[in-house]
Amino acid sequence: MPKQRISLRMIKDVIRLKWHAKLSHEQVATALKISKGAVAKYVSVASRPSTVAVVS
Repeated sequence: MPKQRISLRMIKDVIRLKWHAKLSHEQVATALKISKGAVAKYVSVASRPSTVAVVS
């Protein structure tokens, strides 16, 4: 069975909570009901220099 995709809205929420609210990976994961690994993955991808992330 394929993995369920995470929505763009959820990715934006991960970045917003991590960078703007300065929450830990665990706090973000708990707040959004996703795994800490998913939080780490999306923060890592958004932190890459070639990635442009717009969070409003």
